[in-house]
Amino acid sequence: MRGASFFPILAGIPFTCVDALSLHKRDVPAVVRIPIERRQTTGSLQKRDSTVGASLQNIEDSYYSLNLTLGTPGQQVMLTLDTGSSDLWVNIPNSTYCTADDDPCSPYGVYTPSDSSSMKTVGTYLNDTYADGSNLYGPYVTDKVTVGNTTIDKMQFGIADSTTVSHGIVGVGYQSATYQAEHDGKVYANLPQALVDSGAIKSAAYSLWLDGLEATSGSILFGGVNTAKYHGDLQTLPIVPVYGDYYSLAIALTEVGVETDSDSTSYTDSLPLSVSLDSGTTLTALPSDLVDKIYKALNATYVEKYDLPYIDCDVRDTDYNVTYSFSGAKITVGMSQLIIPATEPDFPKGTCVLGLVPSQPGVNLLGDTFLRSAYVVYDLANNEISVANTNFNPGDDHILEIGTGTSAVPGATPVPSAVSSATGNGVATTEGAVPTLSGVSTVTLTATGSTSTSTGKGSSGDSAEATSTSSKGFAALPTSNPINLLSGLAGAGLLLVL
Repeated sequence: MRGASFFPILAGIPFTCVDALSLHKRDVPAVVRIPIERRQTTGSLQKRDSTVGASLQNIEDSYYSLNLTLGTPGQQVMLTLDTGSSDLWVNIPNSTYCTADDDPCSPYGVYTPSDSSSMKTVGTYLNDTYADGSNLYGPYVTDKVTVGNTTIDKMQFGIADSTTVSHGIVGVGYQSATYQAEHDGKVYANLPQALVDSGAIKSAAYSLWLDGLEATSGSILFGGVNTAKYHGDLQTLPIVPVYGDYYSLAIALTEVGVETDSDSTSYTDSLPLSVSLDSGTTLTALPSDLVDKIYKALNATYVEKYDLPYIDCDVRDTDYNVTYSFSGAKITVGMSQLIIPATEPDFPKGTCVLGLVPSQPGVNLLGDTFLRSAYVVYDLANNEISVANTNFNPGDDHILEIGTGTSAVPGATPVPSAVSSATGNGVATTEGAVPTLSGVSTVTLTATGSTSTSTGKGSSGDSAEATSTSSKGFAALPTSNPINLLSGLAGAGLLLVL
């Protein structure tokens, strides 16, 4: 989840998509695939995932990380995978943070530029502040980057001379939303585009499958779709633009439904709402008025001290669910995926954490408690996101290559009259402080999402004709959360129940 960008978005607009992802079945698809290994350790929750040949690692079930190899000879580092940001950056051993007495960076690996014969400096700098208050500063360089079995020569990334984070980030958002593009007006090929430029994949698009909360594996597949990983229709929606440009991987949420054994209720107040599908965020964050209704329907209790709700752990074994609708495309999240087997010391006995919290203004995110139940294809080239319900028990892989162009193919069906614009992605239009979450620092941000002014533009892609309808709500923002967001929301005392 990248450093809070606040952008007001236009009113909701019905959108008719003529074409969707171009999917091609080939004997040897041009894809980069990486298996995900999910790990849980004591403390807060985190995750592991991989695609494109690398390994995404669920570290304590709060974020997914990916192993990359940098330089000549290769140096392996573990980085957080983040759909909510665009830069790749790494720690170096002599940074102010990594030289601390407890050696916080060594478990994740560090990159030593002087040890690489292929490293070159770029002459520009990365100076970013994230929504949780963490930050980094350091130069951009180019070097060899190996992702799985694919090596990219002269790929640009940042190195952190100064940071407050123990490991770096692999941002896989728009290349036009990197720090350099926003602040210096110079777009460079970040990881998705660099894979295209290297010939490894055909299009800047990838699919994400986190699998269930109890699973030990998942995947991110650059350049392809694995139809075995979802069931039902894979439905294509337009990404919500920001002032006509594309910064955040957000779509319009149009309805939320809650089903229990005694009732079934749908909520559309303050919708449509622009929400980011953000792998860098552990929980799901939506406006408080909507979240309060969901708490009431599920008999959950919000505790302001921890900025977290608790719910009876036994509800995990029920058929209750929350269904998110995007212009008719529906993703159903069962209680086994929404309720996290963790608690705070003074929560009532037998209760767990419900993975849904009130959002701060301009920060509406469908995080991992949503994404585990969704198979998501992020098509940066065409400014579209396709979603389907996760298949938690997939059979043999069936991988389709995502080709170039916008012609529709079996496997990705455009949603008729989909809402293509909604308020959100930056309700706050003036500089101000992000309201503090428990354990999360307040950050002063401009409308561009960092501590200085941005002039960056969005990705290329033709906009379709649309007619406007009214809409209210908050925006999802590009984000990057290298710190465990769950523990940030809950405070340091969060305990695993299992």
